[in-house]
Amino acid sequence: HQCLYWIDVRAQQLLKLRPESAAIDRWDLPEVVGALGLCTGNQVCLALTHRLVHLQLDTGRMDDFATLENEPRTNRLNDGKVSPSGNWFVFGSMDDSLQKSATGALYSVSATGKVNLLHEGLTVCNGIAWTLDTTSLYFSDSAKGLLYRAPWNEQTGVMGPPGIFATLNEEQGRPDGAVVDLDDNYWSAGVSAGCINILSPAGRIIQRLPLPLRAPTMCAFGGPLGDVLYVTSLIRPQWPTAGQHDGALLRIPLLTRGPTTPLFRS
Repeated sequence: HQCLYWIDVRAQQLLKLRPESAAIDRWDLPEVVGALGLCTGNQVCLALTHRLVHLQLDTGRMDDFATLENEPRTNRLNDGKVSPSGNWFVFGSMDDSLQKSATGALYSVSATGKVNLLHEGLTVCNGIAWTLDTTSLYFSDSAKGLLYRAPWNEQTGVMGPPGIFATLNEEQGRPDGAVVDLDDNYWSAGVSAGCINILSPAGRIIQRLPLPLRAPTMCAFGGPLGDVLYVTSLIRPQWPTAGQHDGALLRIPLLTRGPTTPLFRS
């Protein structure tokens, strides 16, 4: 449809941008929203506080899809991505309290709503993406600055033991949302340093893309050729003033291209 969908976590909204006209549609949500996935049919999958729902875009109807029964009360769901085949929606959780603990986790859910626990002990789960050959899954712990890579079976949705792919500190840009380009490089939103860090498959930073804002949260490729980067950002409540572009959505034309966004087979 050549439209961009994104979320405003604290405003509890799903937004849709039509780039040609700059028209924006909004759906108000009943809870904080941590992630979205595009689905087959005219719907999206949303990760709300402790549950996954399908939102029908034409009617606004919301249907529960799966519930996370064992998530701590102070946690919420955060970040999610449809797997390359569309068979899985992989998502994480985080401690949403001020004094954060490692109570977050990484999960996958199938089209039937069956949830599998993939990894525990994360503080803020983020950075979900796959290598182009789909054999490895990336994710991160934004609070600790750790990027992980794990063996992944796209047919079964099973993840192997993760290893540390890279460590990014406060000055480099702690890893938030991420995407992989057609060269198999990992683009990580440096939420603490106002940049996008581009890492090679070996885990080395090969380029740093500075941004006109302080806290980018997610990046995604779009446009007809996949050569436009869209970047979301946040404003922190403790900042005395917000800069001109803090909290903005950026559109950056590139020479690099990204793969087509898969659709969850709901």
